[in-house]
Amino acid sequence: ERFRAMAASSDVKELSLKQAFKKLLDQKETAINWIIVSASSGEATLVKYGAGFSSLMGSFSNDAMQWGLLGVLGVDDSSVKSIRSKLVQIDWFGGGVREGDKGKMLNKQRPVIQKFAGAIACNIPASSKGDVTARKVAYKLFHAQGAHKPTYYDFGDEKVQTSGLSTEDDNADDEDEDEDFD
Repeated sequence: ERFRAMAASSDVKELSLKQAFKKLLDQKETAINWIIVSASSGEATLVKYGAGFSSLMGSFSNDAMQWGLLGVLGVDDSSVKSIRSKLVQIDWFGGGVREGDKGKMLNKQRPVIQKFAGAIACNIPASSKGDVTARKVAYKLFHAQGAHKPTYYDFGDEKVQTSGLSTEDDNADDEDEDEDFD
């Protein structure tokens, strides 16, 4: 495994947001492949960081709007091994966030995160842990990529083979993507 099992770090004072983000983007880094950021103060603030998809999904707060940035490796090990980093953004609306606040928070906070994070390979909204699976992220990454497709995606604690991905891995209730314009 690329990452050793690691629980989420609750002591975020160890690293600055910039340091954690730099480690997140480093393919050789083994301790961090995700960070959770808040923008409620009007600027991006590091909340938690760690390694492994399962650890990330267990670290979101039910009472807050947070932004998960996950580094996923697209690995093509066919003839010549190729590894490409992909940054995934998870827009987390905890179940405790009131419906009326979601739009206001999204409009104010998303630009702060986008300015900080830069290029995102795919974005997934979520309000429960069941909204995001490694297979769903892999499906979205696979269909957002250009001509060079990976053999599998490495999430740190699990790998998803691209040959087995199907439309069932993407939820049918996603807005805009399933519109029928015929």
